[in-house]
Amino acid sequence: MLPVIQLGPLSLPTGPLALLLAVWAALAVGAWAARREGLNGDDIYNAGLYGLVAGLVAARLAHVIVYWDAYRTQLLEIFGFNQRAFLLWPGVIVALAVAGWYVYRHRLPLVKVLDAIAPGVLVGIAIADVAALLTGRNAGAPTNLPWAVSLWGVPRHPVQIYEALAALAVAALALWMIARGSRPGSAALVALCGYGLSRWLLEPFRAPEASVTVLGGLRLAQVVGLAVALIALWGLGRLASRTD
Repeated sequence: MLPVIQLGPLSLPTGPLALLLAVWAALAVGAWAARREGLNGDDIYNAGLYGLVAGLVAARLAHVIVYWDAYRTQLLEIFGFNQRAFLLWPGVIVALAVAGWYVYRHRLPLVKVLDAIAPGVLVGIAIADVAALLTGRNAGAPTNLPWAVSLWGVPRHPVQIYEALAALAVAALALWMIARGSRPGSAALVALCGYGLSRWLLEPFRAPEASVTVLGGLRLAQVVGLAVALIALWGLGRLASRTD
């Protein structure tokens, strides 16, 4: 594990640094893809950054509201920086809403925007997966395979690396489709399908305690991943059947 990067007297936490790198990579790849789609790459940067800032503020405020009893006697802690003091889903919802507002406000073609950001998001996910391995999060199931990594004193599947490689492979496929001028919407649907299938196939390599189990042994991420993949396949079938 590498939870902290030491640069002389500076100790930099790996998690926040990886988040910044993932966001930068996602926006850079998305901007490149947008230009291939005939869009302005700056619009991807702007929508992404506005969404990120709004999402971080919302995630922080949600944490303060939910845990107000802990903050009411230490009001200055509201403005402190604690990477654990954020609630994920409120931040994600607000970030998507703000980015969506930007797309609507600037009259950007939504389908092309989705095509452009899909591979970028997958590259960002891949970087986040590598960071999860370095910080010891989302541990894999125990294994004796030669490429096992030791985590908490137990040899485990490097499931984070499996997922990172799968995300990069799907991102490469989506970028290839964009470069060859595939029908609008197909790159985003392929990205959804590929990522959903990867979650369905790779989730069993994760430690049971790191997953939520539903439906008689299936894991929640598997169910959601398979559902997303099937919906994306249906969408690809609809696109293929169109004659316009």
